[in-house]
Amino acid sequence: MSIDIFQGLSSVLASTHLAVCIGSLQVNLTPIQAGTDQSVEWNKKLSDFQKLLLIKVCREEKVLFAVTEFIASNLGQQFVESPTTDLHTLYKDINEVTPLIFILSTGSDPMGAFLRFAKEMDFVDRVQAISLGQGQGPVAEKVINMARKTGDWVFLQNCHLAASWMFYMEVIIKQLAEGSQKVHRNFRLFLSSMPTKTFPVSVLQNSVKVTNEPPKGLKANTRRAFSGLSQEFFEDHILRKNWRKMVFGICFFHAIIQERKNFGSLGWNVKYEFSDSDRECALDNLRIFCQDGHIPWDALEYTIGEITYGGQVTDTWDRRCLRTILKSFFSPQTITPGYTFSPTGTYFAPDYDSVSEYCSYINGLPVIDEPEIFGMHENANILFQSQESQRLINTILSVQPRASVSPAGSSADEIVYDLAEVILRKLVDRLDPDDLLEDLLKPDDKGRVNSLTTVLIQECDRFNKLLKVVKGSLQSLQKAIKGFLVMNEDLEHIYQAFLNNQFPKQWGKVAYPSLKSLASWVKDLELRIEFIHVWMTTGQPKSYWLSGFFFPQGFLTGTLQNHARKYNLPVDQLSFRFKVLPHYLHQEELTLARSQSNSNVLPNHELTAPEDGVLIHGLYLEAARFDTKFMKLCDPLQGQMNPSLPVLQLEPVMKFEPDPQNYVAPLYKTAERAGTLSTTGHSTNFVVAIHLPSDRPQEYWIQKGVALLCQVTN
Repeated sequence: MSIDIFQGLSSVLASTHLAVCIGSLQVNLTPIQAGTDQSVEWNKKLSDFQKLLLIKVCREEKVLFAVTEFIASNLGQQFVESPTTDLHTLYKDINEVTPLIFILSTGSDPMGAFLRFAKEMDFVDRVQAISLGQGQGPVAEKVINMARKTGDWVFLQNCHLAASWMFYMEVIIKQLAEGSQKVHRNFRLFLSSMPTKTFPVSVLQNSVKVTNEPPKGLKANTRRAFSGLSQEFFEDHILRKNWRKMVFGICFFHAIIQERKNFGSLGWNVKYEFSDSDRECALDNLRIFCQDGHIPWDALEYTIGEITYGGQVTDTWDRRCLRTILKSFFSPQTITPGYTFSPTGTYFAPDYDSVSEYCSYINGLPVIDEPEIFGMHENANILFQSQESQRLINTILSVQPRASVSPAGSSADEIVYDLAEVILRKLVDRLDPDDLLEDLLKPDDKGRVNSLTTVLIQECDRFNKLLKVVKGSLQSLQKAIKGFLVMNEDLEHIYQAFLNNQFPKQWGKVAYPSLKSLASWVKDLELRIEFIHVWMTTGQPKSYWLSGFFFPQGFLTGTLQNHARKYNLPVDQLSFRFKVLPHYLHQEELTLARSQSNSNVLPNHELTAPEDGVLIHGLYLEAARFDTKFMKLCDPLQGQMNPSLPVLQLEPVMKFEPDPQNYVAPLYKTAERAGTLSTTGHSTNFVVAIHLPSDRPQEYWIQKGVALLCQVTN
């Protein structure tokens, strides 16, 4: 087994006729129409598990559906459906010494349902509820000691916040179970906690556990919001129908921003935990501002968008997206007759007068949310399904046993050893600074070396450090497999990552950000090293591979500094004017062309280095594509996830004012746009904002989550 197997997978899948070996069955796949005799024949030839493997190879985004069907078919439907339960049923399973534990999840709070149940059981006046935290442990202990004598109920909320008191709680519950203390037969103990390592295992083992997932989908979220609205609040207002539309708009807006999390980075760069209290606070502000019948839209939009919700949003680009979404569901236009929230008109604020009529409308909404209501392209569903499938696969891989044998009979040790050997052969030992072309070091008339040469030297140092770590760990791993070294924890993690074709986290400490698999990452590293080496030995390239830099921000700053020196301008007042050229360059093709001609050339002879600024290539678009015929940003084709951006010219300009019609697209290093928040207010994954020509308003692309990427995941 070698790394070339992984690298060749994509090219194999792209072929017209696929030869896939599933177990002992050799399958020659040609396009098959569903429902034909041919499809029936393949349904008979392939077992359920073989079909599952085939879907994993060809359509990874459908794996979750296939696994669900596989489990239902082989184990039973009950294993794929969440059982319905209520507190009345759970109460029968607990007693005075067996507690009930609510395992909390984001967006769900069992307290309301618990109090309603206590009222039904005529125990609401005998409930002692304590929210644990600093200093509340002794108070809880005192309450439990009193309640076990009187037969009251005790609800200890948020046990995860009292990690230091968990040991004492374990002792108390153990004493109750052993019968060392007299316990009233009506006494019941209820606990709630987020998943945490500090929660006592013995308490989990000897208790009844239940979890309550928050409602999923726009329909369930909006229905939940309206279930808590009183008739007086919703119906009796001076603004009448406008009031009801605004209330509905806020509730629907809350559901939208909750459900956008399903689309990963297309929805939000960072996953924010908006709660029901945020919606209730927004509705309270609406009531206060509109109590005299006047609607102060500016104040409302600022309060809701920048304070109530925006106060939790840490990412600058997410805040822009939040403001845009709010205007689509809560603004003067949303209360005008005939306004709809979606192009198809499925979602809108109806002209009804009562809560019950609104609830009836909500119950009639689609169960499955189409991307259009979020302002997204249908490809967003493919991304969401792919992420869910990948999460499932990674979970399965994490519990795989280490001892395994491949179909060819190779042991895991042999597979990892050979893979390490292949990578060692592919990578050079280091980039030698002595190979640097003398022309790159020539100073200008003021004795200053070209700023991009300084960037090149810094990049060379970073890659040498990475190569040293990678090669050193691979050599140590091989020695450990042979028994010459002890297999420590770091080497064990690398070993397991190799078996799963994953990029080792230990390398990530000194590597550039990447979400690629192991095979793709090694190929990417080869191309980056080749790019730097060609630059060092042949001089500055006509077009720079921006994705190949360890620190692309340094390259952009160096370009501005060169321009400032050339024209004696203040560098802090310079910014880039972006111009898209109707040409495509791919670094892998450039590397192949250079290896054949042994020179630093571009395959397209129309491209020449500009007098001012630089040309860059290697960027990808997410949720959009660039039409070189009309030179405009446009919607992607169905199934086209990350089309390439043509060559981009970056021209430094003093106090540049971009065309307001252009879309301001953030450029990120990886598809996982979140990173550490820097002092600039941007993520460390963020590179620069690029202005792309468009004939659509900014809001159209913002809601789609359109951005540029330096590299795709695979």
